[in-house]
Amino acid sequence: MQPRVELIEDEEIVFEDEQTIITNRRLIGNFGMSKDEEFNAYDLAEVGTPNKFNGGQYGKRTIALRLLIGGAAVVIAGAILQPILQPDDRIEALVFVLGAVGSMVGLYMLLNDLFRPKPNTTVIFPIFDGKDIISSYPDWDNPEAEELVRNFARIKRGTRR
Repeated sequence: MQPRVELIEDEEIVFEDEQTIITNRRLIGNFGMSKDEEFNAYDLAEVGTPNKFNGGQYGKRTIALRLLIGGAAVVIAGAILQPILQPDDRIEALVFVLGAVGSMVGLYMLLNDLFRPKPNTTVIFPIFDGKDIISSYPDWDNPEAEELVRNFARIKRGTRR
């Protein structure tokens, strides 16, 4: 939730979402991330062209779980069937290694999925004094991020819908 933003004289909000506010005179953002204040606000003349990019990755949790469970099933099946079938030691070792490798790869993928950044669209507004206003939205090619960039370009050109 963003804090209350006081508008200056002759200022009106052109675009607003939970990440960023664009007025006819300022760009306001970094809600809760600013070190000095509750947000950062800059005149539009101080803000450069925004950079929009996709980050993070979609998870492979389903494949990871299948590998983990399948590998464990192979190891358990090998351990259960070993006394019954009494296979050659090389075959027994091969079954165990295949099951263990499958389980380890599945476990690795599962843990990697838990700690990897989720898909997101990030918009970075460079400020001429070296700082940035950053807005991040869930999923790739998020329509809200596109709307933000479109409204910023429109207000910088001096045209509004």
